[in-house]
Amino acid sequence: MNLAPLEAVVFDAGGILVRIDFEWIAGALGELGHPVDAATLRRAEIEGRRRYDASGGLAGVEESPPLGRAGDVHAYLGGMLAAAGVPAGVMDAAVARLIARQEQHDIGLWARPMEGAREAIDGVLALGLRTAVVSNSDGRAERHLEAGDVRRGIGFVIDSHRVGIEKPDPRIFALALDRLGVAPERALFVGDIRSVDERGARAAGMRFVLLDPWGDYGRPGGDAIRAMAELPGWIAERFEPARAGQT
Repeated sequence: MNLAPLEAVVFDAGGILVRIDFEWIAGALGELGHPVDAATLRRAEIEGRRRYDASGGLAGVEESPPLGRAGDVHAYLGGMLAAAGVPAGVMDAAVARLIARQEQHDIGLWARPMEGAREAIDGVLALGLRTAVVSNSDGRAERHLEAGDVRRGIGFVIDSHRVGIEKPDPRIFALALDRLGVAPERALFVGDIRSVDERGARAAGMRFVLLDPWGDYGRPGGDAIRAMAELPGWIAERFEPARAGQT
């Protein structure tokens, strides 16, 4: 079987290499009188993704909206909390507390390393592939990656706040491809949000794989992995690592 050539893997940051701090959220909800465990929140986060997608739409890619307008983070957080059973009477206070945490410049919500992310990076590097990150962020993406020990081995980080373009605009993916010197079809993007990651990567001509832990979020038959640690093996089964200029 002829495998497609692949030269580079480009990762999202939040939800892929670093994750939302479900443990802190569980504690915050307990303080509000509605305790929920971190495992329940992790499962409920998929509903947050669905509502985020709906808030930004899953239609074709238009001219990039103002930064932060690709989807509604309130819809994401509210959807997660609702799916975790947080009652309407607590919802506004809970979402406000989560937003306040995210706006704390030295902390934020996406502040824990994703399970398996370090292994995924190391495995991708062992395949001889180049790496980069493209993130919709507020200027802190690289800092959070460094704090979680998932910056090591990444060639460079493109943060939407710093370049003035955000996913799903294909131009932010093109910035990474140009810097890598790789044709779009020879690069794979790893993301967790369909409306920004999948839509934007495909519009840029890249290959795409979705992190879909329970297999109930992505498109039927779409490329997906259940955990980050699966990524190197998934790539090895489908692609032939290639150097620039090889066919």
